[in-house]
Amino acid sequence: MEIEWKYKNAFRKAVRLIERFYPDYALIGRFARNFYAPPETTLDIDFLVDLDDYERLAELIEYVSSQYKITPNDVGHWQYVMIIDDIKVDLVKPPGYNITKEFLSKRRQIVIKGVGRIYLTSPEDLAVLYVISSKQRGVKDVIKAKDVIKYSKVRNDFNEEYFLKKCRENKVEHLCLALLSDT
Repeated sequence: MEIEWKYKNAFRKAVRLIERFYPDYALIGRFARNFYAPPETTLDIDFLVDLDDYERLAELIEYVSSQYKITPNDVGHWQYVMIIDDIKVDLVKPPGYNITKEFLSKRRQIVIKGVGRIYLTSPEDLAVLYVISSKQRGVKDVIKAKDVIKYSKVRNDFNEEYFLKKCRENKVEHLCLALLSDT
């Protein structure tokens, strides 16, 4: 019971912090995946934010450094790790991935008891992010993308046209086409 309270408290603090600096965020990673595919355990919280906005990023680093641990502690990286109440919170933006108006319009607003209102990435964007990360992290992320696609398609909750557009933009269309043909 203690760990659940601690996790939700850290999650709530992370969401407030992210919303303050990056209102155009989206929850990604395994936590988001659990809304679209069979659940997997996770203890970290991942957010997609516009880390290319160096002025805002510098403000975030300065603010966070006074309360929590953040690494790295300078601008110019595609991933940052904050530790909030002993819970790992990742801020990521893969190089070249664009947070567009269309991306923002496809986010899902959900409410998590004990945390509050939060924006969740669309299943299409989450699958693309997994495909992109699979180039470095391997087949496990391809399987996660496949699960998101498969279970979302069964619910008629997957826009293949948008998915392929984002795949082309991120130069992973060949992997995405293979996933679509396999689901």
